[in-house]
Amino acid sequence: MKNRRVAIIIPCRNENIRPQQTVDFMLRTEARKKASIIVIDDGSRDQSCHFLRKQYPDYKNITLIATKGIGAAQARNLGAESADGAEILIFCDSHIIMQKGWLDTLLETFDDPEVSAACPGIGPFDPQRPVGYGQTWDSNLEIKWLERPSSIREVPLAPGACFAVRKSVFDEVHGFDRGFNSWGYEDVEISLKIWLFGYKIFVNPLVKIGHHFRKIPPYKVDPIDFHYNRVRIAVSHFNEDRIARIIETLGNKQHTARTLAKILLSESMEQRKNYLLERIYDDDWFFAKFAIPF
Repeated sequence: MKNRRVAIIIPCRNENIRPQQTVDFMLRTEARKKASIIVIDDGSRDQSCHFLRKQYPDYKNITLIATKGIGAAQARNLGAESADGAEILIFCDSHIIMQKGWLDTLLETFDDPEVSAACPGIGPFDPQRPVGYGQTWDSNLEIKWLERPSSIREVPLAPGACFAVRKSVFDEVHGFDRGFNSWGYEDVEISLKIWLFGYKIFVNPLVKIGHHFRKIPPYKVDPIDFHYNRVRIAVSHFNEDRIARIIETLGNKQHTARTLAKILLSESMEQRKNYLLERIYDDDWFFAKFAIPF
């Protein structure tokens, strides 16, 4: 395995004790010596990152960046911008656990030059519960977890709970969407963009990360922001027919009207124009490659 400069980026907001648990688990692994760890406290009100402000020796090499609620996508982008000299960026949720060997094994995936991004298996803390190995979309464009493959393989979407990407590729695809609001779909959008720009995502089934799954985020998310991010993906990357079908899925007329008004007032159409010029493949290619019936 090659020696690579690695940055682990952990955004959090109102996560209570879980960020410290995540960092403590990480520091028990090879990540302690082989990666720089950057925590973005995005306006927490529960002192969930307060442990990093104390002069504890275990945390002295961890970088803490405090922001004021810039949202999940922008917090990740800020962490990437702060990862000086990193060759591989690993984005992790602040409510995960891992075992020794996870980082080394995940990084070995990048020994193959075809690998632009890689994700591990993601499962609940309960070892008896199922594990997902990458994600895809179903016929309604809802997330569907994939079963364990026999070996490293391509996957359409990398779960945001934990995924690694070459810094050069991250920069080439312009990072996470800088127009996204609050929370929702940031991992989906960058996964799609990686593929459309001519790069590849793989899952390594030899790595498993435990993840605390929750039904709602621990902070208020305007439903219009959530819908806006979904529609913005379509406007940025899909053909007209798929855009119309995404809008139809919004259902609530008031939400639809407000979401579309927000899209019209944004630079989404300009971004679409730029992406159509930059990308290598179109959305028809992507949906056909992964047999997604949408």
